[in-house]
Amino acid sequence: MKKIFQLFVSVFVFVSVFAFVSCDKIEEDNYIVYAGAAGKWYDGSGVADKSQRAIIEKYTGVRCVNCPTADEAIGVAVGQYGDKLIAVAIHDSSNFTKPIGDTPRLSTPDGETMSQFFGVRDAGQYPAALVNRASTSTGWDLFTPTEGINSHVDNILSNNATVAVAVDSAVINNNSVDITVNIEFLQPVSDELSLTLMLIEDSLVVTQRLHDGSDNENYVHNHVLRDVITDVWGADIDCTGAAGEKRVALFQYKPESSEWNLRRCHIVAFVSVKNSKQILNVADCHVR
Repeated sequence: MKKIFQLFVSVFVFVSVFAFVSCDKIEEDNYIVYAGAAGKWYDGSGVADKSQRAIIEKYTGVRCVNCPTADEAIGVAVGQYGDKLIAVAIHDSSNFTKPIGDTPRLSTPDGETMSQFFGVRDAGQYPAALVNRASTSTGWDLFTPTEGINSHVDNILSNNATVAVAVDSAVINNNSVDITVNIEFLQPVSDELSLTLMLIEDSLVVTQRLHDGSDNENYVHNHVLRDVITDVWGADIDCTGAAGEKRVALFQYKPESSEWNLRRCHIVAFVSVKNSKQILNVADCHVR
């Protein structure tokens, strides 16, 4: 199995749920969230921070000479928006991501799948970015994130949130991560929804080609996608979508590689419309 991903399905589940949420009902039947994994959703206690947030997914590569400029621009934007903007750096399998010298490859199969789906791989133009996977009348709203980031983010943050999202995590037994996701519907939603969980890592020193053609062996990469914990397109959310509905799910995840430093990792959680892939809201947390 590609991922070890499960919810607590024993007495420990029952105890854990009451430790995390106040709920009146515990559902007894497993809810299948995607092929190969089973899980449960429960009535939750809601989300304290109901802010609308945005996520910028940047497709990048170590041989992309304009990508460091995009890194700087995204860093400035994250500094401006604070926790209202979450960044993810995605490496597919293009020639732009081929390692320089004896350095690790940052590509992931999930990154390749997303790059192909959103047309980045075929276009071959890096860096490229999407904010909340927005689209226009002609296709995905891909742009070059060396400038103009604010207008894309402001388009998202100017809207009232339809769904509030919160995520928390903790390392157990030194090699697996407990993840708790709460969602609360602030407005009614009739679409089928998915929950996607990502693992991203900061402070990776990997050689990067710069704009002048030189190679920086001490380049620090942040927000690097390591794994999509759920299925790449998310796990079905068991909900009615009624305004005021509150749901919670508990996950246990074992990272695929011991080389990933969990102390430098975040969990990113977002709710998206299943058919359109549009992201409604997002949250992240440090792996504690």
